[in-house]
Amino acid sequence: MTSAPPSSPPAAAVPLGTRLTQVAMAVVLTLISAPLMLTTHRLRIEVLGLDLPAGLLFGALFQVLVCVFLYAATGSRLPLVVLGALWGLVASPFLGRGAGGGVMLPAVIDEQVQYAGWIVQVLGVGIPFLVAAAITVARRLRARNR
Repeated sequence: MTSAPPSSPPAAAVPLGTRLTQVAMAVVLTLISAPLMLTTHRLRIEVLGLDLPAGLLFGALFQVLVCVFLYAATGSRLPLVVLGALWGLVASPFLGRGAGGGVMLPAVIDEQVQYAGWIVQVLGVGIPFLVAAAITVARRLRARNR
């Protein structure tokens, strides 16, 4: 007979120190993620004649890996929510207008609108919330099937 996987303890049963550690991990990874994604989001690589948005793909992959790491290390969705919520705040000093245009509003370079700035923000904020939502759905389905 196989036993069911252990369920996570209710939020009230998790010690405050544990929650603070989870939040600290999310803050540190947000301080790495936001500047890294913002500085690489316009990187493009040509492969076999295709112009690939390598910076956006790298940013999306990095954000997914950060989310997987946070959940694997903590077993909690709290750091994912903190990552998603703080990402925009940490990115905001870098969102002003610069030589290549702004990130908040798409720049126009050679009469071509650059939407990568908006996309990187959606990836930075959206991926952690999507991962947290996927975990929530998976937990509920698992609980329903028991």
